[in-house]
This record gives sequence, C-alpha cells and structure tokens, in this order.
Amino acid sequence: MKTLILEREIFVRKASLALLLILNFIIFSCDDDEPQALEPFEIELEQLKQAVDRFKDIDVAKAEGYDVDVTGYRKGMGHHFLKASILDGSFEITKPEVLLYVPNNGGGWDFVAVEYGIPIADLDNPQPAPEGFTGDQDVWEISEEFSLWTLHAWIVMENPEGVFAPMNPKLP
Repeated sequence: MKTLILEREIFVRKASLALLLILNFIIFSCDDDEPQALEPFEIELEQLKQAVDRFKDIDVAKAEGYDVDVTGYRKGMGHHFLKASILDGSFEITKPEVLLYVPNNGGGWDFVAVEYGIPIADLDNPQPAPEGFTGDQDVWEISEEFSLWTLHAWIVMENPEGVFAPMNPKLP
C-alpha cells in the first residue's frame, strides 16, 4: 500500500513538473521583444532611407543634380534643393524631387528630409492627389507657389508631428 501511495505521489509530482514546464514554454515564447511586422509604408520608408543615405553629404546631392535651392531657408522646413530633371509628374519612392537641408553650427549642411513634387497643370482644377506611399498615412498638400502637389517625408530628422507632416517644429 505504501508503495502505491509513493508511486502515485511521484506521478503527481512528475505531472505537475511537466505542466509547469509547458506553461513556462507558453508564457516565455510570447516574447514582446520580437520585432513587430512593419506596415507597407514603413517598408517603403526604409527603402527610401537606403536610397538617399548618400545625400547626407550635400556635395554628393549637388553632384547628382540636387543643385538649386528653390526656397532659401523656410521656417520649420529648411532649404529645398530641387533636382529639376525628375520633376516629371511621376511618384517614385526612391527618387524624391527635393532634398531638405538645414545649416549646422560647423558651417555645413544637415540633411533632414525629402519632399516629393508632382506638377499641377491647372490650379483652378487640380488633378486628384497622387498615389504615394501604400496606405493612407501620407497626406499630400497643394503648393500654390510652385503649382505642385507636395509630400514631405522626415526620414532623417524625427518630426513629432509625424513622418509625413509638412512642417517640423524641431526646426527654428
């Protein structure tokens, strides 16, 4: 009889241990540190970042055609350097028409964002906003000054207003 009780006690302990191990596996396999899947527009932003990384050097940007400062310094935006040869009415994620820079304390330039521009033929009757990044996160605006649909992407400098906001309050 004592043997039967002892065997039963051993079985219960083993079963309890097995259950505890299974529960630990379930709990710890649901690790919050695993990277979350990116939204399609976030994947596209990563593609953009890789494509324009070389433009952190303004001399490279100028050599590749971003050589006209079309605005001078604009509060909350910076200087807009246009590559006129690609201002053609098409949206290409990895080929923004404008690069935004701000002067730094060392006398150089800091790359902060990109801007896309799609010409509008008739401001009184503009075509619909362009299809840009996947989803509805990007919001295009009309620039009457330049007769363009415009979209900013703050891919270098963080913008508390959002990656696609036109103005960045971090800039003076």
